[in-house]
Amino acid sequence: MSMVAHPIQIEEIQPDINGIAVAPQLLPKLQQMISDCNTNPDEIRDMVRMDPALSAMILKTANSAYFNHGYHIDSIDDAIMHLGFSDVYQIVTMLTFSDLLSEPLTFYNISAGEFWQRSVACGYAMEKLARKYGDDASVAYTVGLLHGIGMVFLDREIKKVPHIEFKHSLPEDMALANEEMEVFGINHAKVGAAMMRDWGFPDEIVVPLLNQFEPSESGKHERMACLVSFAKRMVSTIVNDPSCSAVARGPDPLLIALLHLTKEEYLKVVEQLRLSYEKAESLVSNKKAPNRLDVLENCEVNKRVKKAIASNLGYGEGSIRI
Repeated sequence: MSMVAHPIQIEEIQPDINGIAVAPQLLPKLQQMISDCNTNPDEIRDMVRMDPALSAMILKTANSAYFNHGYHIDSIDDAIMHLGFSDVYQIVTMLTFSDLLSEPLTFYNISAGEFWQRSVACGYAMEKLARKYGDDASVAYTVGLLHGIGMVFLDREIKKVPHIEFKHSLPEDMALANEEMEVFGINHAKVGAAMMRDWGFPDEIVVPLLNQFEPSESGKHERMACLVSFAKRMVSTIVNDPSCSAVARGPDPLLIALLHLTKEEYLKVVEQLRLSYEKAESLVSNKKAPNRLDVLENCEVNKRVKKAIASNLGYGEGSIRI
């Protein structure tokens, strides 16, 4: 049995998320409310209106070219109804973590933006697969989007350890997870799951993320963990990564068989996912950070938002990043 070269304990890793738009602790609450068919829509709107960054993010998205082709929306309620609750959750989650997922992962040899591209593509693939198999689409999207987020925090820790170089780089690579275990005694799936649990995400999201390389260890969440492995195999095709041999070879016959699709059906699914991915790229490329007061003055934001800011309940004083 090989020795761990540079052991790292979960407790030593700091989930530093300064500067992101929305407190991640808000997202599991929003996800659970949207997944519950008994949730009163007014409760979702009230939660959104209580967070100024969240409100601004939704308003901007509702008025973006991809979602609005005719008229300007300046009401939070109208924006939510225009987008739909499911899209609201997806958009907010993706934009909340976009800066974190866009960091260059130096020691993994992943450039700025590449990790974000693959994460978003995996999120959309997971959502599509979940709908096919009758699973919760918002849970699947979250697992897919954040399946490799532990790499961000491990990359920061690696900076403290000299002369570390990984042979493998992509989060869907089992070889990379094994290499991390050999070096640190922990892999990015375990780190990511710990961060997600710390932010308050439930087991239905944390467990598949934790066991993405060992789905059989997921208990009642095994199918969701299996879907992660399917979705990750689709990523290179969705983003059309020319450096990946899988793209050059064409659709993965084994994956097509596992999904019970014909080649033509699979290619149609991939094309639909590419359109979703391009939409996500458009939203992120148009991000900007308006002044917090400008957002409040230019939008019909509920009075509770102003009260939240005044009483420092607005999830921090960082600038609104959208």
